[in-house]
Amino acid sequence: MNVFDRICCGIAFVLGLIMLALGALGLFTGCRAHFTLPPLLGVLPAFAGWGIVRAVIIAWKFSHLSES
Repeated sequence: MNVFDRICCGIAFVLGLIMLALGALGLFTGCRAHFTLPPLLGVLPAFAGWGIVRAVIIAWKFSHLSES
């Protein structure tokens, strides 16, 4: 991965962590961004956040394997 790819991965990772935190809080309190979800459905952003974080982790590991 070049520098631009690593910067984008870092930004995506931070965004994913924010969405994971929002989803964890939303499970109990609901969430309200530009949308409103009731308490049990408030966990939905965590799934999107986990998808982003997991994709970044896999891409990062794969890039290190291909460089070796």
